[in-house]
Amino acid sequence: MKLFTRLLLYLALIGISPLSETGYVRANSAEQSKKKKSSKSKKKSSKKKSSKSKKPTAKQKKQANSYYKRGMAKTKKKDYNGALEDLKKSYKLVPSKKTKTQIGKITALVKKKKSVVSTSKVKALDSPPMVKKGPRINTAAYADELFNLTGELKSSNRELARATRYLYDEKPKQKNVSIQQKPFYTTADYEKEARMNPENLYLQRQLGMHYEGIGDWSAAKDIYLREVAKNPQKPDVHFYLGSLYANMGEYSNAKYAFEEALALDPNHRATIEAMSMFTQTDDQRKLSQEILTLSSERVPDGPAQRLNLIRQDLVSGDLNNALRMAEEGNREFPDHVGFVQLMGEAYLKMGQIEESKQNFQRAIKLNPKEIQPHLSLANVYFEQGKYVYAALSFSNAVYLNPDNPDHRYMQGLSYFNATEWGRAAAAWEDMLHYKPNNALVKSLLPQTYYVMAVEYNRIGNSTMGRQAFENALSVNNNSSIWLPGAMSTLGKFYREKNMFRESLVAYQEVLELSPNDAGAYMGIGITYWKMDEKQLARASWERSLQIQPDNNDSRGWLILSEQDS
Repeated sequence: MKLFTRLLLYLALIGISPLSETGYVRANSAEQSKKKKSSKSKKKSSKKKSSKSKKPTAKQKKQANSYYKRGMAKTKKKDYNGALEDLKKSYKLVPSKKTKTQIGKITALVKKKKSVVSTSKVKALDSPPMVKKGPRINTAAYADELFNLTGELKSSNRELARATRYLYDEKPKQKNVSIQQKPFYTTADYEKEARMNPENLYLQRQLGMHYEGIGDWSAAKDIYLREVAKNPQKPDVHFYLGSLYANMGEYSNAKYAFEEALALDPNHRATIEAMSMFTQTDDQRKLSQEILTLSSERVPDGPAQRLNLIRQDLVSGDLNNALRMAEEGNREFPDHVGFVQLMGEAYLKMGQIEESKQNFQRAIKLNPKEIQPHLSLANVYFEQGKYVYAALSFSNAVYLNPDNPDHRYMQGLSYFNATEWGRAAAAWEDMLHYKPNNALVKSLLPQTYYVMAVEYNRIGNSTMGRQAFENALSVNNNSSIWLPGAMSTLGKFYREKNMFRESLVAYQEVLELSPNDAGAYMGIGITYWKMDEKQLARASWERSLQIQPDNNDSRGWLILSEQDS
């Protein structure tokens, strides 16, 4: 009994009641929670061990290796953001010390590049002896990239870094205009139509002209010879063959073919009109005179005789008689484009520009496929300084005769003078396919791209600016040849836009590259004149004449300034 009483007292002291199951429940729950915790920890540790022990598959390794190689390739191209993305993917698939090290290096490069761009500064230009100092142009955001670009292309860093002097941090004000090309059919289209309609002379002619357009003279000749054999009684087919020979420069064969056409029809309109337009070279003029004389002998009252006489009067200077005969011929033969063309030439020599232009336009309307009226109209527009319209007319000549590099050169020059830089570049790029070593284009095309680079960056499009700058160097990486000209072009361009400070800075760059450039001093003088700084303008022109005494432009400006005062 005493033992039982002591046991009860002991249990009471330790907090367990023998009359309830609470103590046992608590003990039991404590044991269970311990068991659960131990089981969870065992599960977690087993999972960790299993995940650590799990090895990447061959597919994962291959994919990780591919990401790694691609990332390293992007690093060489300095596409650090893209490289980081690929390397992180590689590390996620297959963690490795090598990949982690590369990620760290590239991250450091990105941070370093950002800090350079945010803190770098470009030295401002020193003013030349006669140029006023103005506020400096901030180009920090672009200087570093262009400096690296010029170094990679092995060109003069000092000269080519000048491109960064004209860049601004402004938002784009206008969208880029793409050059629209004329619609065209493919060779397969022409061949299919001609094959399906072998008796249709018009479709055969279209195929032949297409071959001529792409320079496949042999294929065009095969078509015309086949048509001559099939239809020897048709003067048109002889004319087609003669035109081909003339375009190839084989004037003897051309003469025989034209003679056959006139034998069948002494007043064959296509032959006579073509001969009236053959005036660009001595060989063409000789051929034209012989064929027109042949036609006039057979038909004395026909159009050929009159065309010959009109051209003789134009050469001798009897312009009034030439114009009168051309007008009479036009009234009698209203469908002959030759008389309208000669009327335009007579008016042009008489100095009546608008009348000549109207007649060239009439000639084009009568026969849009004749190239001479397009060229005549283009030259009139060019002389008037209406360069956009000149470029459009030269573009039509290029469309009619794509192999002629001279037409492409004038097309590009017209766009260049009109400050249509993108279109000028496109025309001259096309020309280089025909004359890759043309010295003028090798000088003017880089200037065009340089101006484009400056303008793209001025409106905030740095990507296009870099591309245009790289294009300039790819055409001619010897910047000392074209950079002074590009600066002069910029000086004139900015002056016409009333951006006088930029104009002076551009001309200053010319003087730094070529201190005795009389044209640069003349340009500075004109800019000062526009700014109403007449004393500085006169001083600039006087300096220009000291360097080049026969500079008539500077002399003319000086005379004008004296009259104004």
